[in-house]
Amino acid sequence: MHKRPKRFRKLLHLGLFLFSVQIFSQESQKTETSTVKVVGKTSSNSQPENFRKNPTGFQTSINLDQYNARYTNLPDVLEREAGIRIRRYGGLGSYSTLSLRGTNPNQSRIFIDGVPFNNSQGGEVNLADLPFDNLQSIEVYRSGAPVGFSGSAIGGSVNLVTRIGSGPPKTRVNIGAGSFNTGKGSITHTGTYGGIGTSVFLLGEKSDQNFSYLNNHGTLLVNPLDDTIDRRRNAQYERTSGMIGLSGDIGTTKIKFWNDLNYRFHGIPGPASNQTQQVHRRYLRNTSSLGTDTKGLFDGLLRLETRTFTSFTNDDLFDPKSEFSKGTPNSTAHMGQSGFQVTPTFYLLEYYQILKFHAGVERETFERSRSTPQNIDLKYEPGKTRTYTTFQVEDEFRFLDGKLVLTPGVSWDSYRDKFQSDEPWYRKQDPLAPAIKTTEFSNPKTGLLWRFWEKENYSLEFKSNIARQYRIPSFLELFGEVGTIIANDSLKPERSENADAGFTGKYKNGELKSNITISYFRKRIKDMILFIPNSQFTLRPENVDSARIDGAEISHKTEYKGWKFLLEYTYQEAINTSPAPYLNGKYLPLRPKHEISGTIAYRGKRWELGFEGVYVGAVFKDRTNEYVNYQPARQIWNAYLTLVLYTSPEEEDPTKKGEKTPKELLLSIDLRNMGDKRVEDIVGYPLPGRNWFITLSGRF
Repeated sequence: MHKRPKRFRKLLHLGLFLFSVQIFSQESQKTETSTVKVVGKTSSNSQPENFRKNPTGFQTSINLDQYNARYTNLPDVLEREAGIRIRRYGGLGSYSTLSLRGTNPNQSRIFIDGVPFNNSQGGEVNLADLPFDNLQSIEVYRSGAPVGFSGSAIGGSVNLVTRIGSGPPKTRVNIGAGSFNTGKGSITHTGTYGGIGTSVFLLGEKSDQNFSYLNNHGTLLVNPLDDTIDRRRNAQYERTSGMIGLSGDIGTTKIKFWNDLNYRFHGIPGPASNQTQQVHRRYLRNTSSLGTDTKGLFDGLLRLETRTFTSFTNDDLFDPKSEFSKGTPNSTAHMGQSGFQVTPTFYLLEYYQILKFHAGVERETFERSRSTPQNIDLKYEPGKTRTYTTFQVEDEFRFLDGKLVLTPGVSWDSYRDKFQSDEPWYRKQDPLAPAIKTTEFSNPKTGLLWRFWEKENYSLEFKSNIARQYRIPSFLELFGEVGTIIANDSLKPERSENADAGFTGKYKNGELKSNITISYFRKRIKDMILFIPNSQFTLRPENVDSARIDGAEISHKTEYKGWKFLLEYTYQEAINTSPAPYLNGKYLPLRPKHEISGTIAYRGKRWELGFEGVYVGAVFKDRTNEYVNYQPARQIWNAYLTLVLYTSPEEEDPTKKGEKTPKELLLSIDLRNMGDKRVEDIVGYPLPGRNWFITLSGRF
């Protein structure tokens, strides 16, 4: 248990006192100063609503309309962003994780319209289980997250923004196909009916993912002569998803409801040198959310936002030949999440500040049963429950007509875990240990924004943030896994001291538009949880690791007369600072020093041609940096071509836009990994070589 730091409270009180002296020396103003311009990937000059709540943060919004006619996915889009590392266990539909600024995947938070998606069982999120084709945009927060997003994030946060139905009715139909017997079809309809915005989405997709790869048969150094070119097997998948969204106004209150359903059935191929034959997984998730947003209460003083959500997941694993484990290899897991959040914001503009609060309560449940390959002799594991409550407060101080912004804040988090064990008392490490564990901590933070120049054609801003963040141990770490992981309910939360600083600039002159962000970041992570061998067959989690991560990011975008140039560069040095001599000073595994992604494209009246490149620096795949687990740097080159086969006259006449839906028919061709690089992100799990996809997209 961690108490609130007295030093932070004293600094906060001192800041409030100094601010009160400052505000009474200035003239009163009743209009809100201009909002912060945030550099992102959107082509619009407007910024997302959530960005206005986090003016000092380094954040990016990716507008997904640019991918409407292309065959792409969530990992591919996120991989092009500075500071993001994607790790895949294969091609399309494979298990994929996301990490920000050199942290572990379970140290980042992922949301869908503010609804938390991380589960307490393992902590990390499989990107293949997330929606993509029905999203409007993706918000990436490298400096934590705005007030209203629950949970502490050492690495950062990603928010997936669903599509809102508005304007005249329009429908888009996509039909795609490609390598490895891949096919996909989707239909999206949006429109306003009787004042209610409606969006409906349906998708079906399948792929065999039977790509060829180099199989070293586990003898990379001992006997390279036995290497063969094999086909990936049992990597096929099928998925079906659908979403419905409704939005409207009741007086001054905006209401948004959505329900997302996702079903996947896929094989689990195993390592390249020991492929499985029949291991497969069936995944079903349904998530519902209802949110309200009321502005202008009490003569414009108060804005009140609420959100309630519920989600249930069934995750079934089948291993009929016991290829992964013996005894009771089949399992059925049921997970449930629900919560309620309220976020009031007070606009004290006469006193040059905006005061934000957030309170929320969430509950998670996890139950699992195991059976033999013949689905008999069921063994039920005791259920696990986690109740999470949070309270956040942040004050946004504005000086010098809004040119200087300070955002001190703090959140108090409490986790109450309940786990009933079926182990006899004499086998427990602590026979008197209670079945309930409570963990509490606080996360102080502060941010600074200084607008050097804010002109019509150009702007330059300086941003800086400092925060302390925690990660609560997962159920797997606290309560173990029968037969493989020993429980350790005395684990402490991982903690990190985070800081970043940098500049964002924007320039616009006629058809020339250019944005750039340059930032430095550092993290000092302590009490990292590591699984230590406890016996020949079991592991035990312990707080034994620590890390030092320093890095820099450059994000640049320029558009001029149809040309588009994007450049994302990340430099980071992630060093293990564990007291263990064999680990101290070693590079953290799977953290390249250099990552670069770039795009150069030209868009004509009837076509667009682009080339994309991704460079990932060399990495070690193990914690001791052994040569056998060294992976050299790689470069992946992609290309795409989009042809406009048909456009209605309304599309070409700007005076008629908005009156009715313009019609269009697009044909897009994507070529990936044109150099046919045979690489892997995770030891033993190859990625596809050269592949292609074609998409026909129509809007009417």
